Formats: sequence, C-alpha cells, structure tokens
Amino acid sequence: MKSQNPSQRNYLNDAESLLDQEGYIIIAPDEEKKDLQPEEKPAVKTVHVTTQQMEKLPGKKPDILPKAIEAEATDIPSTIQYLKWHMERIAKNVIGREEIIKQAMYAILTREHMLLLSRTGMAKSYLANYIFNTFDNVRVFASQASKEQTPDNYFGPYNIDEFKKGRIRHNIHGSIIEANLVFLDEFFDASDVVLRSLLSVLNERKFINGPEQIDVAIHTAIATANYMRMNEVTEAILDRFTYKSIIPEDDNVYQQLLIDHTYAFSRGKAIEPDKKIPFNQIIYLSDIVRNKNKEVKIEIPDFIYFMKNVITNKFVSDMRKSDYKFFISPRKQAKLQDFLRANALLNNRFEVTMDDLKDMYLALCTLNSFISVKAKDKSEKDVFLDAYQQTMVHFNATGAIQQIEFLLNLRRIFQEIMENPEKKERLLASSSGILRGLRNLLKKLFPSRASDDEITLETLKRSLTELQPAVEEVRELKEGITKDYFAIL
Repeated sequence: MKSQNPSQRNYLNDAESLLDQEGYIIIAPDEEKKDLQPEEKPAVKTVHVTTQQMEKLPGKKPDILPKAIEAEATDIPSTIQYLKWHMERIAKNVIGREEIIKQAMYAILTREHMLLLSRTGMAKSYLANYIFNTFDNVRVFASQASKEQTPDNYFGPYNIDEFKKGRIRHNIHGSIIEANLVFLDEFFDASDVVLRSLLSVLNERKFINGPEQIDVAIHTAIATANYMRMNEVTEAILDRFTYKSIIPEDDNVYQQLLIDHTYAFSRGKAIEPDKKIPFNQIIYLSDIVRNKNKEVKIEIPDFIYFMKNVITNKFVSDMRKSDYKFFISPRKQAKLQDFLRANALLNNRFEVTMDDLKDMYLALCTLNSFISVKAKDKSEKDVFLDAYQQTMVHFNATGAIQQIEFLLNLRRIFQEIMENPEKKERLLASSSGILRGLRNLLKKLFPSRASDDEITLETLKRSLTELQPAVEEVRELKEGITKDYFAIL
C-alpha cells in the first residue's frame, strides 16, 4: 500500500469526521471481513433534529424527524413520512390551521391551485411561505398584485432584440413561466387583463401570446386575498382553484397564547426547516396521484367512482337550498379522483375506499365558509358530512348499495363480452372473483332463485330486467347499462 503524505491524511481524517457526523459508519478495507458477519448490515446512526421554535410551544413535545440516508425519489413510504412530518411541523408553527395545511398539501400532490381568503393580518403569507419552505430544489415566483400591474410583471418584459426582428417574444427568465410554485398575494387587486392572462397559465400550463406559445412549469399556485370580486373573468378563474379556504378569526385565548409564543421566536417569518423534501420526490408522487405513472397505480373501484358522484350531487343539491347559485363544475367533479388517490396514498394505501370519500370536503368545500340552514349557520363541511351520512344510511337501508355493486359487476362482464365475443362461454364458466361476487349478490337480490343456478348470459339479462331500482341513482345506472349494451342484450 502506498504511503500517504500529511495533507492526504488530514483530508481523509476530515472526510471521515464529516461522514461520521452525518451518521455513516466508516469501515476500513482490512476490517470489513473481520468485523462483519456475511448476513449482517451495519446499523445507521440516526440523528434527530428539531427546531427551536417547536421547543417553544407550551405543552408540546417536539416531534423528531429521522435524518438518515436521503430518500430516493421512488421511495414512496419515506417521502410520505417526511411530508406528514412537515405538515405537523407547520401546524405547530402556524396555529389553528391544521385542515388548511392539509388542504394545501393536497393541492401540491394533485398539482392543483389553492385560494386563501381572510381579513388583513391573518398570516396568509406566513402560511404560504411555510408551505413552500418545505421543498428543496424548486423555483418559486412571488408577486403582490396591484391595479397598475401589466401581464409583463408576471410573464417577463418583451425581448427587445427579438422585437427589432419583428418577433414578439418575452424574456421569461425569473418569470412565473419558469416557476414550479407560485405565490400570488392580494390576488383580486390584479386587473381583469392580468387575471385573464393567468387563466390559461394556471389551467392549461401554457403561455399563449399570439405566435408565442410556451409550456409553463407551474406545479401549484397559492393565491391570497382580503376580499372577492365577482364578474365573468373572476368567476372563470375561481374555478381553477380546486382548493379554497377562509381563514377565520380566533378568540380562543389558549390558541392566542400559542401564537404569542411562536411570534416571539419567529417575528412572523417562516423558519427554514432542518430538512427539506426534494421537489422531484413530490413530482413523482404527483404523477402517481394523477395516474401518470405507468408502473405504480392507485386503484379506484367503479363503486367508488359511482358513489363519489352520488354524494357530490347530494351535497350540491343540499347547498342549493340555501345558495341557489352554488355550482361544482364537471371539471372539478372529475378531478376529485386525483384527491381520492392522494388521500389513499397519504394513508399508505394503493386502493381508494369509502373512507377517502368521506374526506372529499377538503376539495369540494370552501373551508370555514358558512351558509344559513333553517335560520342557523352551518359550515359547508358540515353540509357535506351530513350529505355523506344521509346517503350512506339511505342506500344501506334500501338495499341500493347491493344493487349498485351488482349492476357495476354486470357492466364489467358485459364490457368484456362485447370486447371479446369469442371468449363469452369461457368467461362465464370461469371461477373469477367477479363471478363469485356476482353469484353472492344474486342470492341476496333474488333469494327465490335456486342458489346453484348456472350463470349464463340469459340469466344475467333476466336479472337486469327484473331488478327493481331502490333509488333514482340505481334506476339511472340500470338504464345506462341497458342502453350501452343493447347489442348483446
């Protein structure tokens, strides 16, 4: 082995000391076989980090975040763990905003946008900064709107050299076009011209200015406002914000005590966390949530899709009893599936369940928004939860749940027969899970039939015809299946 000069030894000693501080174990080449058994792995020393600010919270024991080896972008459990830790960290520093923080993280996971409304001085910017500070290797654009601004304040000034050549081009460096995360303060102070320009940027992720068309890097925007103004332009742009919250006033003295403690330390400035999440890990999760990842899928059964729409329609109907203009666009209703996948993923599942449907208020409702119901104030969230509960009780009591499951299984079989007519007999003769489930449902829905009856296309047709819908939604489902699969019926 070659001898090392003093400078090389000092460099190696410094490197070993740094690696040891970061939790790595240094194994000399001649010690490797001697000290380690073939199947043993060296333990990784874990360093726990907390912020001073969390330690200041009265009555709170600060959580600890393992700062071991960096998680790969594809390490889903570790990224979810870190994301949850950051949600708890922010909630302990921005007091009384747990659900709004959760809503913001869903906006980021689903690649949607969020609107925060409140009176002046309610820490909207403080909250947005805390959320954006969670991520590393990310480009952020921030702007405070005013009536005097032009689109150039957001999309960059015209490129003079290109303009001299007769081409309209913007200098987009440092503009909203290049940003991943966007903070738009005092949003409704912007002119209608600016808001109209932002429409395609926020929704289509494209900047279009005549012949100049540029793909935009925006992942999620958080906008804040002290008031709302409604006209044709603002109504269109409001629909681009899937997540909306009103930050309420809070006169709870204990909450105010916690706010005093955090303000005494932070002075209203978001504190940088000890560990950030690389934004490429969030993009990876977002692709899974939006069904863009070809290898990792979060399944949504047809029954969940169906009940999502039933419950949403019930919620809208109940809201219109107090606000006849209340509206959920078809685009937003379809995008709820992304929220459901995100909710399942944050709960360490790869299949959406009814539990996820119950949390849809985070995407459907404006949090902390109240309406008048029978002369009493009621939050949109409470209206949704009532609609969910009433729907489930009614559908279970009437047998509609079983009818829906039966019809959706029937539809799936009809679809497979339509796509592969030559496989019809083999399909009906198989012992697949869907046929076993169908047989069990037939026993419950048609108890007078012989339980050992063979399942044929004719018996399925007869079952569809004889089914008496328990609720209007089942009738619509039955009619839709009869119409779509008329060719084989």
